[in-house]
Amino acid sequence: MKRAFSAILILALLLVCSVPGRAGDFDYKKERGKLWEWLADKHADLGDTYKAVQIYTLARKQYDRARELEPDNKSAWKGLGYKKKDDKWVPDEPMPTEDGVSGKDYLEARKKPDEEKLKVWDKCADRCRKLMENAAKAGDDRSARIAAVDLLYYVPDDSEARKLRGHVKDGDTWLPAFSKKWRDEGHKIVEAASFGEEVEGADPQAALIGATFDRRSSEYLMVRAAQAAPRAKFLHRNADACIQRAQALLGTDGSPFGGRQYTLTHLQTRDEYVAMLEKVLKLEGDDLEFSRKLNGHGQKDPYGYFVCSAVDAAADDMLCNTLTLSLLAYAQNGIRDRSPWVDTGFGYLVTSQVLGTTMVQRYTMKDVGTTTADDKVIPEFTKKSGTPDLLREVALYDIRFDRDIPLGMLVATEINDMQQAHAAKSFSFMEFIYDQHPEQATTWLKSGGKKKASERIEALETAFGKKLNEIEDEWREWVLMNY
Repeated sequence: MKRAFSAILILALLLVCSVPGRAGDFDYKKERGKLWEWLADKHADLGDTYKAVQIYTLARKQYDRARELEPDNKSAWKGLGYKKKDDKWVPDEPMPTEDGVSGKDYLEARKKPDEEKLKVWDKCADRCRKLMENAAKAGDDRSARIAAVDLLYYVPDDSEARKLRGHVKDGDTWLPAFSKKWRDEGHKIVEAASFGEEVEGADPQAALIGATFDRRSSEYLMVRAAQAAPRAKFLHRNADACIQRAQALLGTDGSPFGGRQYTLTHLQTRDEYVAMLEKVLKLEGDDLEFSRKLNGHGQKDPYGYFVCSAVDAAADDMLCNTLTLSLLAYAQNGIRDRSPWVDTGFGYLVTSQVLGTTMVQRYTMKDVGTTTADDKVIPEFTKKSGTPDLLREVALYDIRFDRDIPLGMLVATEINDMQQAHAAKSFSFMEFIYDQHPEQATTWLKSGGKKKASERIEALETAFGKKLNEIEDEWREWVLMNY
């Protein structure tokens, strides 16, 4: 009997050893902590390598990455020239902010550190891949999917990691599947949008500022460009496409601006812009001085907005963003006292899908300012500025490194306090609700603006049928799984 029992016990042990590990046996948080400490040391060592040849700018990037992964990494802090005092890191002999070599000497000095960086990147990628694979073997698909983010930092085109994240290729860029679908829809809308009709004759405001406007018009749009054709033609098409997309998202149709025609004006030079302020709007004093510092301004006659930009894509983004927000206001019966994060998020949502742009710099606010990062550790974001890819990277980074702005705080944030992290979460939240709860999203947006933060929170909770913290937790998980 004992022999039979022993045989059964051995068989049971063999079966246990042969089956895949269970998610409950795998502590991802613990394993990630060990990985991040190891990675931090590798980045700090690279920082030392660049610092030794006086390339301080690249050394700082490595030290900062080390401190992102391990906030109290001693090597990184010491490399930056800090020392520990009363359990705090304080400046001792700060590392120079500018490189100590330039020209040919700079290029020569970079060779060995750059070669070392490639080797270190391979080692880091291998460790990240191992954690991702171990999570998958343990049956912890969620952790494997999150772990893929670390691997993609070192190998952006790793196909297995991208597959785990649910990303698809759009040209040379990897996108979340939902974003690729929206971008494809946006392309189709642009292709079918109207170029408008050419408007002949001289524009009276162009004469006032000493310019000539190329003009295109349709029922709801007038487009003016202070340059030769066909600039106005393509601006009109982009603007018409944004109107169509915004109305589709809001579930509205018909006249988007209450029967009025919206005028978009693209100016090329600062002289033209200032002339519009002085000779057309007739601004004076503080109003003029403040407006001179901006890149865009609204006008009542004709009803619309004008911007100054030497880059067509930037002008299109600013003009179409403003156009979209005017359309949103009309969808809400003209209620314009909305929370800035709603304007920021919805404007970026439309331009991201139609134009593929989300310019982060604010172009109109009560006081001059920009949406810049204010982290004590400046992250080395890899995505191109002015694109939805960057905002997604910022949103994902903020969640993974516990820098996320609470939704309750974002709801109450005013325009002059909006920074890069606010813009990223605003945009990301709009993507989330339109991917997961499109009907509730439309209902909420069309309900109009609320003055008090408590009213804004109540409107969110009513529309989505959940408490604010539940909505935020769902958004956070969605970002972790998709971005």
